[in-house]
Amino acid sequence: MNFKLITKKIRLDIIKMLYQSKASHLGSSLSVVETLVGMFSSVNIAKIKSRNINRDRIIISKGHCAAGYNATMHSFGLLSKKQMESYHKNNSYLAGHASHSVKFVEHSTGALGHGLGVAVGCAIGLKSKKNKKSLVLCLCGDGELQEGSIWESLLLASHKKLDNLVILIDYNRLSNITFTNKVVNIEPLTRKFKSFNLNVSYVDGHNSLKIINEIKRKKFKKKPLVIICKTIKGKGVKFAENNQIWNYRSLDKKHYEIAKKNIMEN
Repeated sequence: MNFKLITKKIRLDIIKMLYQSKASHLGSSLSVVETLVGMFSSVNIAKIKSRNINRDRIIISKGHCAAGYNATMHSFGLLSKKQMESYHKNNSYLAGHASHSVKFVEHSTGALGHGLGVAVGCAIGLKSKKNKKSLVLCLCGDGELQEGSIWESLLLASHKKLDNLVILIDYNRLSNITFTNKVVNIEPLTRKFKSFNLNVSYVDGHNSLKIINEIKRKKFKKKPLVIICKTIKGKGVKFAENNQIWNYRSLDKKHYEIAKKNIMEN
């Protein structure tokens, strides 16, 4: 699998969707591309397509990366091109946040802090059915970790020893208006997770293969795994990298063409 080509195509789809719809959340979508590819590469897509009760679950708790999520679903055959191109337009099911009105989306998110609790519930449910193979993968933003419901969910996940749960953190260190730790300091992050009796790993969030390998290692551990994915907000588009204004700003034609050129050259 050529991850470089896959992620380049996804980034091109993201900027096209956002430009055509005049929508925002560019930086948040670009930062998670490799992480999303790693997640979708680690699950049984056929079981997801058939809605098999024993399917793996993917929960996108940072629902505002919907453009990135939708583009990745398209890349893995879970969303048609026609559906993807309706993103954020009138009468479309594809809104600016993840919505379970869209087929194969497990849960609507966007109100931050809620997706992890749902993922924990899914993991408990699969265990109650004696399912030892299916995984629940949940993507959270680092700014989202400021929500109290996240830590309540982690307490329960640890208590229940949910070794079928993998939590991936988009660790781009930028919230909506400033650096995450200027809003509420979440450090020392690794020590915090370990104090909850969770397995923790730290990876390059722009390396899909490393993320896949970390998820695979999960099978040999007896408690939830947190993968801290170090990322760059706006990755691949130079003017948007580490620039929080692109959490809100929409692409005009000039910036769209520059973004496309940056992605093609990478």
